[in-house]
Amino acid sequence: MAPGKSRTADFAGQIAVVTGAARGIGLAIARLLAERGAAVSLWDMDRAALGTAAAALCAKGLAVSTNTVDVTDERAVFRARDDVLRRSGHIDVLVNNAGVFPTATIRAIDEADWQRVFAVNAWSVFVVTRAFMDTMIGRRYGRVVNIGSSGAYVPNPGLPHYAAAKLAVLSLTKSFALELAPHQVLVNAVSPGSVATERQAGAPWLVERVPHIPIRRAGTPEDIAEVVLFLASHRNRFVVGETIIADGGLRMY
Repeated sequence: MAPGKSRTADFAGQIAVVTGAARGIGLAIARLLAERGAAVSLWDMDRAALGTAAAALCAKGLAVSTNTVDVTDERAVFRARDDVLRRSGHIDVLVNNAGVFPTATIRAIDEADWQRVFAVNAWSVFVVTRAFMDTMIGRRYGRVVNIGSSGAYVPNPGLPHYAAAKLAVLSLTKSFALELAPHQVLVNAVSPGSVATERQAGAPWLVERVPHIPIRRAGTPEDIAEVVLFLASHRNRFVVGETIIADGGLRMY
């Protein structure tokens, strides 16, 4: 790309769905996709936060819509899928970002805790991708990006169920990639490291970790969004079934 040339048209005419899009990394991804030309459907359970996010993006003239949906409920996912396809006719980009990370010791985690973390972080990736894959296969084009976590490789104290669920996401990424690649639907993942979202900025664990990150700062949601956008774009033509770790170099140690 020539110096100074705009990338605002990278996703022109494309339809994207981002789960967990009301705030944080999901909102940053949705914003960048919309700024670069996509019509984006923001999915989240938090209706109020979703409305606030969509209003802010619409105020900038960006093409966004919302679906309040529990991505662990397969019937709700299919209803939201049908709504997107009724309005747009197809989908080009799916970003599975929805996730939860409640902290608890191994002794404290009960069956309900375990099932909820796996449902939101892993089952939703399976259900939402399966819901949209046929329309992508039919058009012989699609990009799916799943949000993993560096915690899948180096678990953090208090998050054993989260680490296990995010490792499952990386395995699912490869399984979907293997099945969908022959149809020109490319599935990949991004594993963020320490990211200063609005909920985590200033958290003691994040402040303590920054000196150990080679670039000496926490990540921003926009840092992760930029990596996602490459994998989600038509410029990605040959990366399939891979996970890009975006952690400022921390995992080099």
